[in-house]
Amino acid sequence: RDSPFATEEQPRAMSLAGVSCLVTGAGGFLGQRIVGLLLEEEEPLAEIRLLDKAFSNEALGRFGKFQGKTEVKILEGDIRDVTFLHRACQGVSLVIHTASIIDTLGLIEKQLLWEVNVTGTKLLLEVCVHCSVQHFIYTSTLEVAGPNCKGDPIFNGDEETAYESVSKSPYAQSKRLAEDSVLKADGQVLKDGGTLMTCALRSMYIFGEGCPFLQGHLDKCLLNKNVYLRFS
Repeated sequence: RDSPFATEEQPRAMSLAGVSCLVTGAGGFLGQRIVGLLLEEEEPLAEIRLLDKAFSNEALGRFGKFQGKTEVKILEGDIRDVTFLHRACQGVSLVIHTASIIDTLGLIEKQLLWEVNVTGTKLLLEVCVHCSVQHFIYTSTLEVAGPNCKGDPIFNGDEETAYESVSKSPYAQSKRLAEDSVLKADGQVLKDGGTLMTCALRSMYIFGEGCPFLQGHLDKCLLNKNVYLRFS
């Protein structure tokens, strides 16, 4: 929404009215919330395409409630399938890329992490250039910053603040490489002569209603005489 206090010097928010948008990872915890916000609070989009490897019946039911206001198209497939990505991106002007394997505990095979998080992101960027997608938003993670190797706190920091860190876990490394690919693609010339604009948003740890991570701990709490087990 435009602020009533906006001045000529302040840039106005991009209008999503009539935009065709693709959300990858739309069946996940974060993806479902992004889709809900796009459909509930923003101006009507022309179309929103929801991409994921699979969708739960609950998610499909939730998305089905919005049919009519904005065309909702469900796309089930693999982020590593280039042919599938071309079909998903054709005619789209905005991609919100949340599809990722999350593995903060180091339980997933490194090769699979790389194939989905790194290679999948690179393939999607290449397809966006070929299909002339103008805007690309990537949900990165706080893990990319890594622990400060000196243990120094940051005061009033921003994106330009020098920060020495080491990403040791395979998950953090995969997200860093994917983020690097996204940022390097900014300004790339599209097939139709336009320009690709990209950004990466480093989210904090995400929780809320319906969070599967919290649900597991709440279940343990109930089994432990309603005493919550400390896990961090």
